[in-house]
Amino acid sequence: MPGDVTGAFALPTTLEFTMSSASSLAPRPLSPGTARVVEEMVVMLGEMDLHEVHAGDLARRAGVAIPTVYYNFRSMADIIVEATVIMLHRFVDPFFDALHEMSRTLDDGDAARFRVASGRFLDHCWSREVNEEVHRLAPLIAHVRQVAPRDVRLREIQAREVGLLVDALRAAQSRGWISPDDDATAFAVVHYTCVLAQAVFWHPAFGRLTTIDFSGPVGRLRYQTRLHDDIREFPVRDLEPDAR
Repeated sequence: MPGDVTGAFALPTTLEFTMSSASSLAPRPLSPGTARVVEEMVVMLGEMDLHEVHAGDLARRAGVAIPTVYYNFRSMADIIVEATVIMLHRFVDPFFDALHEMSRTLDDGDAARFRVASGRFLDHCWSREVNEEVHRLAPLIAHVRQVAPRDVRLREIQAREVGLLVDALRAAQSRGWISPDDDATAFAVVHYTCVLAQAVFWHPAFGRLTTIDFSGPVGRLRYQTRLHDDIREFPVRDLEPDAR
């Protein structure tokens, strides 16, 4: 059976869901030639693994000379960092949009629309598209943390997305749409951890690991799994990611 996420915290007295500006988290401004190089790196990282990326191929595909590849960067690793930031921004944009829709329903005091909007958010989180993107992004994020440990932009994006979800859930709790007994912060952290862990541990047999259950008088934040049988019968072969 799905489990409750319980805990105690002070409910907000007013609606405090604020959309953080993405401008402070954006990739740094680049000259047109260098921007072309970084954009081509984004394309290449979507097509191949890190060890297959070479400066000569990047320059040829971007239509520039090799010195231009390094004009604003010290190394290929720095270009990969910038491309990864762009890829992560594009990855989280649909999450941001879905959370924005949830915030509008909260502003309007529309509980029915909130249930629909939160359902769409969770549908996206556990979609085939996100599953595939997570598998592509996971090694790149690990690479960035290794080669650029002082670049905090990935952490800032992480903090923004978790914070926006926490704010939306707490605002829904303050309106009585979600039980105040459930810990919104724990749910948001575990939810995103589960979604991004698809590249490491998740299996389609698990199904969706998080949900908001609106079957009762108020919504409940739940951890769950579709795998309820003997764990030793865990399927070895992959299932279709959408079979959730």
